[in-house]
Amino acid sequence: MVNRRFVCRVPPLAFVVTVLASAGGAWADEPRCAGDQANIEYVGPMFDAMAQIESAMADTVTAALDSSGVARMALFARLHKKRNGESAVLSLKRRFGQRFVIGTPKPFDQGGDLAGWFVEQTLSHLQDPRFQFVGEILFAHADKSHGERTLTGERYVAPDGKNVNKLLTALEGRKIPVMIHWEVYDWNRDWPAFHALYSRFPNVTFIWPHAGFASADQVRTVVSSHANVMVTLSKKEKAQGAVSSEEKAEMLGGPIVDNCGKLLPEWRELLEKYPDRFMFATDAHKDFRWAVYAQVVKQWRVILGQFPQPTARALAWGNAERVYGAPRTD
Repeated sequence: MVNRRFVCRVPPLAFVVTVLASAGGAWADEPRCAGDQANIEYVGPMFDAMAQIESAMADTVTAALDSSGVARMALFARLHKKRNGESAVLSLKRRFGQRFVIGTPKPFDQGGDLAGWFVEQTLSHLQDPRFQFVGEILFAHADKSHGERTLTGERYVAPDGKNVNKLLTALEGRKIPVMIHWEVYDWNRDWPAFHALYSRFPNVTFIWPHAGFASADQVRTVVSSHANVMVTLSKKEKAQGAVSSEEKAEMLGGPIVDNCGKLLPEWRELLEKYPDRFMFATDAHKDFRWAVYAQVVKQWRVILGQFPQPTARALAWGNAERVYGAPRTD
């Protein structure tokens, strides 16, 4: 049994401002929090349920884990012609074994429907038992100010696509989680489509990154409707200021904490009602996110410290261990 302790600590203001500013400037201009508000930090084991890398980043990953005390990580490669991270991911898996649960590589060129080559490549990867989940597929992803721009302002794959159905049909019953990314900036278009997708494949475990940047009410709608959807909490520690479209940004929900890092009541209620459906994650991906990895983890330890111990352990470790933890046997 892992021994779990709590420590009381007041994080210095410089830490709060640095984390928020480094992660996109969110809240950097907000009023300062009272210095006498002690925070209780969760110091138990951590399993980062979502991270991704490009080439030559293996040492960055190990340094980040060592500096933050994160014990395990679900990791996949970003597919870029000049910065393909596949070899780095496989190197980490080879060197560190079960410290890394690895997923299939993430493409950036899918649209309309999944390409036939991508479906075949993904199924081919999954013949190798080292790959234990399908890495993030961008179904509805708004352009970001720090990323690539598209003509339509989003990357979009229709949930009812023929090849989407082909991939998921091939995975039914194999206990291989599928990470599909969709953001709620067009809720009325997308929720009915994903509601139907989750319903068509009740035996597939879907992982929803970043809670879709959704509000607590929207996330409640999803998790209460579908027991096969797991939600990562990556990037919900801050406001989303990086969406390139102001109109889309206005449709997204806020963070799960207030400006002082205190858990908001509606999120506390939601996570305590469904403690087995959410997973701590960072979605460290590009250099700027990896550079503040330890600070982001520290912030999450403060957030997790606001929950009862069993809930904190489930969010920090237990749920990811259940979803990813056991090696595949198929």
